Amino acid sequence: MGDIPRPQDSWNEYRWEQEIRRDERRISCYYRELPACLDLPGEEDMIFSSLLSQPDLVPIGGNADSLRVWHSESEEEDDDEFDAGAPARTGSEIIDQLDRLAVEWNVLSVTRLRADFELPGLGISCAYGKLLARTADFINLDDKDDRALKLSLGKRALSDLNELTGELERLGREQRSIKVQALLHVEMLSHVRERLLDQLQRIREQQ
Repeated sequence: MGDIPRPQDSWNEYRWEQEIRRDERRISCYYRELPACLDLPGEEDMIFSSLLSQPDLVPIGGNADSLRVWHSESEEEDDDEFDAGAPARTGSEIIDQLDRLAVEWNVLSVTRLRADFELPGLGISCAYGKLLARTADFINLDDKDDRALKLSLGKRALSDLNELTGELERLGREQRSIKVQALLHVEMLSHVRERLLDQLQRIREQQ
């Protein structure tokens, strides 16, 4: 018996991008609600009730149970994200480069940032983590199975990269003693941007 068609199977890259943005809002709302519900009886029920009170957070074509499926699938994907025995995907070197840059930034923020810039520095660390996760999703997704989704993930990765670049430039202006290092990160990220654009172009040219 063949697979049952899903509504998502007919989505184009723009429709996927809308759902990815919706997914980001769901995650943001989930973690906003989490501190108030942490360790309380029925913790997840309380959080999901809050999410369900906002119709724009329910997955398209979904219902009340869809949010639970979304949450459980996200946890399973995190557990299975890295497979040391899997062959390297085209563009996997981009992930390695971002990983190195993230580590370098974390070292810099711990050793060089002034105390009053610790929070913006942590924000950049989180932005690197988000960009790494998004880029890994983009690179590791099979080109043929979910071409439209892969294109939308690549575009979101570029958007995340642009936001990170802006944060680095801003912090470099505010703490001039790290301006050179911050601009070096910006320069290296420009190379990452070019590689991501190359990957998107390669996928678009595939028939």
